[in-house]
Amino acid sequence: MNRNSNVYTVIYATVLTVLVAILLTVAALGLAPQQKANSDNEKKQQILSSISSVLGKEVTFENAAEIWNELDMDNNMSVVNTKGEELDGVNAFEIVTKQQFKAGVVKDDAQLPIFIAKVNGKNYYIMAMYGAGLWDAVWGYLSVESDGSTIAGASFDHASETAGLGAKIKDDPAFAAAFIGKHLFQGEEFAPVQVLKQGKTAANGADQVDAITGATKTSDCVSTIINNSMTGYKETLKMIAFLNGVGEAEAADSTSCESDQNVEPVNAE
Repeated sequence: MNRNSNVYTVIYATVLTVLVAILLTVAALGLAPQQKANSDNEKKQQILSSISSVLGKEVTFENAAEIWNELDMDNNMSVVNTKGEELDGVNAFEIVTKQQFKAGVVKDDAQLPIFIAKVNGKNYYIMAMYGAGLWDAVWGYLSVESDGSTIAGASFDHASETAGLGAKIKDDPAFAAAFIGKHLFQGEEFAPVQVLKQGKTAANGADQVDAITGATKTSDCVSTIINNSMTGYKETLKMIAFLNGVGEAEAADSTSCESDQNVEPVNAE
């Protein structure tokens, strides 16, 4: 065949394209298990970071799997609905949190994951959060003590908050640490902790965390995300308190925050 002909050029280009496509497909299939393992490990890190203060050490990508196994987390997770009822046949770890929300509010038929970590003889209940930040999605995990109200820790992540400002919800450990010891209930009233500018006071008497300087909008969004996400777990929190002999809190109406954002980051699960 004449190598200078158009036919030869077309055939050569077609064969080369097919070969490259095959190689890329093989490579993608070969890397898929490792990519899934990395994604799962990052998720474990995010979940366990909400109890890092209880563990007494930082949870990193490198030690997350080891801590997860030490706490036997695979056998200490469940799924609940908004009524506080446990759902059978659903893997909590595989739930995509974003899919349980609509316009930032927990769906009526949501399946909500809850992870239970037993540390030094005490149970800590870890719940998922999701919502809209200033520019894109924000998600994270909140852990509470056995009274169903006292926060043991929090972890946050985001898709594209402003570096050095809103991104501090993830990058500044002091922000997450400020939630420790705050509450989701005030007496029997459902009143999740709020993130407010210094000098402002929550109207419903809720506990407060100082907003990030220069990132008022992101801080406001974190307040909304906590409120809306924990509203989905409200009945479960009351049940946790009841089962641990603390009592049962009254339900209260919650505010909602709508968002047109519909972007799911890789680990927003």
